Amino acid sequence: MLGRVNAQGSLLETRVWRRHLVTKGSFYERLADHGEEIVSDEDYAQLYAPRMGRPSVPPSVMVRAMLCATHDRTSDAETSRRTRVDADWKAAMGVDDDFDGIAARTFCLFRARMILADADLALFNKTLANAVAKGVLKGKLTAIVDSSPVHGAGAVADTYELVRGFLRKLARAAGDRLDWATAAMLAPLCERKADIDWHDPDARKAVLAELVDAARQLRQAVAGIDDPTVAELAGLLDQVVDQDVEDAADGCPQVREGVAKHRVVSHSDPQMRHGRKSASRRFDGHKLDVISDEDSELVLGVDVREGNAGDGEGAAPLLEQVGQVDGVEVGTLLGDQAYSDGDVREAVEAQGVELVAKVPPVSNGGRYPKTDFVIDLEEGEHGAVTCPAGHTTTDARPTKDHKRREALRFVFDPKVCATCPLRARCVKGKGSRSVIVGRHERRIAAARTAQQQPETKALLRTRPKVERKIAHLQQLGMRQARYKGKRKTRLQALLAATVANFNRLGVLGVFDNAPVQPQTA
Repeated sequence: MLGRVNAQGSLLETRVWRRHLVTKGSFYERLADHGEEIVSDEDYAQLYAPRMGRPSVPPSVMVRAMLCATHDRTSDAETSRRTRVDADWKAAMGVDDDFDGIAARTFCLFRARMILADADLALFNKTLANAVAKGVLKGKLTAIVDSSPVHGAGAVADTYELVRGFLRKLARAAGDRLDWATAAMLAPLCERKADIDWHDPDARKAVLAELVDAARQLRQAVAGIDDPTVAELAGLLDQVVDQDVEDAADGCPQVREGVAKHRVVSHSDPQMRHGRKSASRRFDGHKLDVISDEDSELVLGVDVREGNAGDGEGAAPLLEQVGQVDGVEVGTLLGDQAYSDGDVREAVEAQGVELVAKVPPVSNGGRYPKTDFVIDLEEGEHGAVTCPAGHTTTDARPTKDHKRREALRFVFDPKVCATCPLRARCVKGKGSRSVIVGRHERRIAAARTAQQQPETKALLRTRPKVERKIAHLQQLGMRQARYKGKRKTRLQALLAATVANFNRLGVLGVFDNAPVQPQTA
């Protein structure tokens, strides 16, 4: 049953009784005085039975403790201890000085309830609602978007350990529904890693063959079990075997060369993926998307996606999330070159938002790039392309672009190219020059022209503000996932963003008014 704090307050609260011990001007003092503006017990009434059971720890107290834990990056055990002994925390939580604390297990259960009801997003959105009410966010906003790697909480494993790990998890999920022969066959494989010379390729191949054979037998054994957990784990086991194993020339299984695009890298957190922030920076985990207001530097939205997902793919879904907050409207979105793709621009513009992102330069191995040609799509049936030497072609042939979509290839006359004095600087080989024109040609050309304007250049210079905001979130723990799975990591991100926004609102002077004093009877 829902427990509630006493609306009348108490003179025995730490923030009143021992006010002199609360750190002045700190996050804890601000949360003590203004926490009710972003969290109340009624916000979480749907998480509890209306009349059954003992009253819970008031959810407003739980949430404030979780915000303190995010601010201080404490474990559940340390969080439990501080709720019992720390004056700053007790003041921030709004409890009496003799409060007994909250058990670590209670935080685990409360997080699960928050996730089931999406209450973490509602908590974060209240910081935005507060900013709207105080006039910090108004009109059409200029927002900035970027992404950052989040290292996963699961252990990364090789092919042998992946197959063995999922064998063990699937066998445990099936339990006594497995026949005794299958269970006896799996027992030695699941108990421990094979004791072989791992430098011997024949020994490794024999172990892999044994694991793959066991996977196929177990897959057949659980085929008739009607259990969602068993079905999910069986699918993951199939996925790992398909991605990592192939048959050699002799018919025996061997580790597949290369890495599958969506390869599972951990059996303890199957949602982790190999990702790259750059050509030289690889990580294993998830990708954090952040969108912030350019003016106030408040976080407008966060999301967590697969580690191998493209940066630009997260812009439109994040904008859609921000658009659901009353009073928050984005007019312009800034991004780096990862967001300049035509598909991303189209998706963002479909939401009525202008995307400003620098278009990457085009190169052609030292020869004339595509941008040196004049492309006129209004001329003729399909358009015309004029080369640097002044020759024009309307010979447009159907082709595919780099994403396998319909496009046009404009081909110049071989006779014209053969005698052109600029041929050495334009064409490699004996053929004629051609230029591919995709479906986003107009959109990309307009963006490339706009980025030369002084006002656009000035706007793009403000983009690094979001990198400082990401650094702030990383200081609050978002460099490393605390929990396994994307959804739990998203909870972590929303809590960090809530703390960041609450701190920022304090810097902006939103909480400069005097704190509300508890009433007395």
